[in-house]
Amino acid sequence: MTVIEFRERSLDHVVAWFDELYLLLKDDREAQKIEPLQKRQLIATAQSLLHDIQDALECELEGSD
Repeated sequence: MTVIEFRERSLDHVVAWFDELYLLLKDDREAQKIEPLQKRQLIATAQSLLHDIQDALECELEGSD
């Protein structure tokens, strides 16, 4: 697998993960089966991942000059 293929597949998995997380939290609004602390931890994990992605993209942009 090339680096480009890895990045493309990784991106697909990240997008799918965020989509599933959104649906999970959206569906739980009424059911309220997920503890508030667990929801906060999931959201914190998502935010951390987004920051990591942003840092990686910024590094790529700096290297493409």
